[in-house]
Amino acid sequence: MTVTDPVDGTTGGVAARYLAAVAAQDLAAPPDHPAPQGKRYRDAPRWPLRWPGPGAPPLGATGTDRLSALLLGYAPRRLELITNTAFAAMRGWPSTLPDLSRLLPAWFTARRAVPSGGAFHPAELYVVWAGTADLPPGVYHHDAAHHTLELLRPGDPAAALDHLLGAAASEPRHALVVACRVVKNAGKYRAFGYQLAMMDSGVLLGQLAGSPLAGRVHLAFDPRVGEALLGLDGDLETVVAVVELPAARLGNIPAAAPGPAAAALSSSTPLSTSTPLSAAAPLSTSTPLPAAAPPAPSGLDGDRRNLVEADPAVTALHRAIRAGAGPAPRVAPVDAPAPPTDPAPAPTAGPPVAPPTATGPPPVTSLPSPTGSPPVALPSPAVPSRAATAHRASANDLAPGLTLGQLAGILAYAGGHRAAGALAALTGHPRHPALWCLVDRVDGLAPGAYRYDRERHLLWPSSAHDGAPDRLADRLNAGMSRAGASLFVVAGGDHPVDRLDPVDLRDLYLRTGVAVQLAALAAGTVGAATRPMGGFDAVAATARLGLPAGAVPLLHLLVGAPRPRAGALAVAFTEGSADA
Repeated sequence: MTVTDPVDGTTGGVAARYLAAVAAQDLAAPPDHPAPQGKRYRDAPRWPLRWPGPGAPPLGATGTDRLSALLLGYAPRRLELITNTAFAAMRGWPSTLPDLSRLLPAWFTARRAVPSGGAFHPAELYVVWAGTADLPPGVYHHDAAHHTLELLRPGDPAAALDHLLGAAASEPRHALVVACRVVKNAGKYRAFGYQLAMMDSGVLLGQLAGSPLAGRVHLAFDPRVGEALLGLDGDLETVVAVVELPAARLGNIPAAAPGPAAAALSSSTPLSTSTPLSAAAPLSTSTPLPAAAPPAPSGLDGDRRNLVEADPAVTALHRAIRAGAGPAPRVAPVDAPAPPTDPAPAPTAGPPVAPPTATGPPPVTSLPSPTGSPPVALPSPAVPSRAATAHRASANDLAPGLTLGQLAGILAYAGGHRAAGALAALTGHPRHPALWCLVDRVDGLAPGAYRYDRERHLLWPSSAHDGAPDRLADRLNAGMSRAGASLFVVAGGDHPVDRLDPVDLRDLYLRTGVAVQLAALAAGTVGAATRPMGGFDAVAATARLGLPAGAVPLLHLLVGAPRPRAGALAVAFTEGSADA
């Protein structure tokens, strides 16, 4: 299915004009952009989830405890104290910020488990719950700042979820719905903010899909059906992904038994916000969702202002996505490439390379392999198919010490070489972006530019391979860019980005965020650290990597050995959990 440009009648014109608007915008942020606001439903009944902080009892095996562990992947996990000394040490020159000691001795910042451009966190999480003994069925919003569920619509959501996903489930299921506040960051980032918001939503999606609780991941559905289910204003916030949670994985907790007490929450008189939801009688799973809309949310004033001032190319792209998305397959199957007439050059290191198997991931793109240089066979990745979400480490500075084995694990996990379950459906997609890297200091690997071959777990030296890479990072990150390697998430090749239809462009941004988060999770698992960079010189990166025509770098990720920041102190809010 394609979306036709309503203005010039061509497929992909909406996306091309949006990309042109991003390329033409001034990089300087407006000084008066609205500060980000958290979304809350203040009149909704609230269900606080258990927070396994230091000294608190560990989470158990009940449905809500396992859900709590999963949702902690989007909640604040640590408190950082950053002094002027820390800013000076991070930059390598004296800080020019105002003297913080006049107000506070430092900046105190609550850090979430996933990053976001400008710390705007445009993604919102909703829980569609089939009902368990410890949580009534219904549709909930996750108030991430307070790690609390807010009840939006009580009752059995099974029929509504089946309608959204286009098919009934054979087994009981819950679901996490990922929505994106598409203009939340537009006051600062303008047209680029839409791309960044979708990437941020993809980062969260990668976090959720890596959980052992996750089932199927859905991107192809009508977002307007999801907006109606959640009571969203589709111009401000839209549904971008649904992650199924098979009920059996949440623990052997029976659903709430049917009974007349269902009227306690489905009556026209809402519960007082001073009454905790747990005090109400269990809902019957046979009670359908009420037709009434959820309570009105707060925290959207800045979004509404940004929408009024939004670039017309952004609103046109967003409306085309909402109108064009649906359950039809987004991409036709890609045939395997024909075998080369000449044998491939022998790898320069590592064990013999096995040919792709029928059960392996499908080909990603037809990006050409450079000629004349043999590929580098990478060590077998030492990253499990599902890396623990608690292992992300993006708050460190980067130091030398990255090894070829660590880089191999990061590439394999983020690129889809060893994906399983829900992750395989995301990273095994034909349009999953490719990974390229500029190597500066990696033990066991020569400096230069490389393309990762996920089918055969190889690094192909680029045609631009000529020794140490140029510095593409800004002054703040220049030292860290020399610590190890710079990974680039690259799209295009045989599918030029400016010819994608709007829905495919949105999906590309989501998958870019997934790749970035998986790289960060894998880095933490193998003892490395990462620092994502959305702002970089794409033209210089394209030339330095030696990208083929039509390929575009979307995001830059610095990778190295972790090193604590001088002058910064981090205190964990939560203990690690195997279910996180």
